[in-house]
Amino acid sequence: MLFEYFPTRPYAPLVATLLWCLGIGLVAHFTVFRLRFFDDLAKFPMSPLLIGLPAGMFTFMMVFMGSAAWQNIAQAHVSLIAERAAIVRMAAVPILPEEAKRRSQTDLRQYLTAAIDGEWTATYNQQPSPKAEAALDRLEADMWAANALCRSQTAANAPCSSALATSTYIKALDDLRAARDHRLSLGTQGTLPLKWLFAIALALMSGLAIACVHRTSQRTAALAQVLFCTSAWIILSMVALHIQPYRGPDAVSPAPLQALRAVL
Repeated sequence: MLFEYFPTRPYAPLVATLLWCLGIGLVAHFTVFRLRFFDDLAKFPMSPLLIGLPAGMFTFMMVFMGSAAWQNIAQAHVSLIAERAAIVRMAAVPILPEEAKRRSQTDLRQYLTAAIDGEWTATYNQQPSPKAEAALDRLEADMWAANALCRSQTAANAPCSSALATSTYIKALDDLRAARDHRLSLGTQGTLPLKWLFAIALALMSGLAIACVHRTSQRTAALAQVLFCTSAWIILSMVALHIQPYRGPDAVSPAPLQALRAVL
């Protein structure tokens, strides 16, 4: 919510959540103290226990979103390790003839370049790169073409990949596709607006409850709103900074893939 428009600013969520919390506090305070609908609360105050209902729901919502954020980061690291391991296995498979091996190495480098530059850097893994998909298709097509060529040249004793090498290569390629798909699915986790709308709505309800309970004293209500909105800003910022695993100050880095590209 708002911070998606500044993807290159790792601390943009701090400003966005601050604006939301300021708006929540101001709307809640002036709604209760300016609308005549709430005037009876000055004579008949609400029970302070009523604050606990929306505030408790807001707390549980933040726990849910925070847990999802930490899980996304952990899964992003697992996906990165799996993607790198699959590429390493593919590069190590003894493919024959040598021309097929060279094509495979070239396609792997092109995949890494497309994934790093087109997916990690350009879109923060929110959109797939057609070049990366094309490189994966070439890797699979070249392997099957080499296998078919070997079958046709068996009688001529042409160098061919073993069945073990072929199956290992295809299994690693399937693992690479799965790891990439997992990475791209995690890249969209922080852009789901419905969770943020629910969280902001619960924070607003909590702010309204605080203002209603303290309707007898505007100064007391303002102080309570400041304390609540500051606390809400802290927890919202913490979640917003980490809910997208490929952006923010602690973003998962493609450094292992960059290092692998340098040696292929």
